[in-house]
Amino acid sequence: MWRFVQVSDLHLGSYTDGRWNNNFICTMMPDVMRCLRHDLAGLQPEFILATGDLASQPTRDAMFAARDFMDWLGFPYYPMGGNHDFVVEKSRDWFREAFHAHLPSKDLHYAFDHENLHICVLDPYWKWADGSLHGYSENMVVSEAMYSENSRPHWLLPEEQLDWLEADLTQNAATPTLIGCHYPAVAIPERMSRPGMRDAGELDNGDELVALLQRHPQVRAVFSGHFHMNLIVQGGGLTHVITGSLPEYPTEFREVCVYDDRLEITTLGLSDPSFAARSLIPGKGWTAGQAADRIVTIPLT
Repeated sequence: MWRFVQVSDLHLGSYTDGRWNNNFICTMMPDVMRCLRHDLAGLQPEFILATGDLASQPTRDAMFAARDFMDWLGFPYYPMGGNHDFVVEKSRDWFREAFHAHLPSKDLHYAFDHENLHICVLDPYWKWADGSLHGYSENMVVSEAMYSENSRPHWLLPEEQLDWLEADLTQNAATPTLIGCHYPAVAIPERMSRPGMRDAGELDNGDELVALLQRHPQVRAVFSGHFHMNLIVQGGGLTHVITGSLPEYPTEFREVCVYDDRLEITTLGLSDPSFAARSLIPGKGWTAGQAADRIVTIPLT
């Protein structure tokens, strides 16, 4: 057995707090990362899968602050971009510059192998109002107001990236495979719906992505973030593992234990529970997920 961990939506390099479904406390992240470093030292993961929104502010300084925090954890990691990482026109250049030592290629979508797994990391683009795809936000800003009144930004995987993924999965048909993508390919299930629930929105062409993955039965799971809640959604031979944000309740991450024949995924809280307590708004503990959202076994054979 070996293990890796998934962390998501760390929003590092910010001095601004806010509210999503619970209190969103970026200013506690230096202390959170110190606690996470301690906790990971006990787990000794072989790598960290960081599923996007590593930085919170659209500046080069914030991107490099996120890089420094991730490096400080002391373990290899694989970064991917999210909506907060890729806001302005230079964002992708900053991401490459900051994280180049952790990227297997010059592209921000890539694949790598580790032990008995093949892992593909995807890089969706922003969809602008005219339907065109771009690597950054049309308004060059990301704010809570963008998600009000049933309106939200949109993201898609470009067709050429889907072609790349199809070719990669065909070439690696014999190896159990996982997918990483900041934006979930599925919507928040109805069972999680609550009055006033904030929903950041799923990948616009998630159905197309799922259909592609279902053509390749070696693909077992999709790891995502973005929703700021813990969810595990099963369907069509795939398991969607959607993990909450570290600055927001329940301030948790996923441990993935990899065996020859299965993955065992467990949701872990930080060893210091005060971070979760500071974030929690009474009555909104449901973002931690139900029992089936917190632990799952996925067969590999």
